[in-house]
Amino acid sequence: MLRTLVTERLTLDAPADADIEAVFELCQDPEIHRWVPLPWPYGRDNAEFFVRSYAPHGLASGAYETWAIRTAADTPLIGAIELRRDEAAGSASFGCWLGEASRGHGFMKEAARAVIDYALGAGGPGYTRLRWEGLVGNDASRRIAVALGFVIDADPTRTVDFRGEPRPSWLGVLDARPRDDRG
Repeated sequence: MLRTLVTERLTLDAPADADIEAVFELCQDPEIHRWVPLPWPYGRDNAEFFVRSYAPHGLASGAYETWAIRTAADTPLIGAIELRRDEAAGSASFGCWLGEASRGHGFMKEAARAVIDYALGAGGPGYTRLRWEGLVGNDASRRIAVALGFVIDADPTRTVDFRGEPRPSWLGVLDARPRDDRG
């Protein structure tokens, strides 16, 4: 079962059937597709797959955990965040997206902090290192990663496959350390 994470303003829990319409509507935003490799066009069937198959499969297989980001329990999701086990022992990466109306309020930083605390903390999955990768130009995401303590590699030749094309990317690494050292 996915652990529910609660912050001062947010509840992170499992995506549910009631979220399908919100996922569909939020994923029509071209800005999300500019930075996140979701299918395009994004249909209702993609939203159903995300909620009913993708998220539950990751949890069942132990490969990844996907949370719906909500402003309170039992409210529509405003975004999603995922923690994915890497091939390297003790390492995981995370990815996220947030609906347009919810950007600029600190929600993603708050959600990411909760996932980081869970991932690296006592009682969590036991990770010792987290990775964040973002496309060059996604400055808002990079600012959040830096504020949370990720050290960004400045390798100008780094690329990531994005919809079959190499795109310049940033890589950030966060090693486990006391909570007081993170933003």
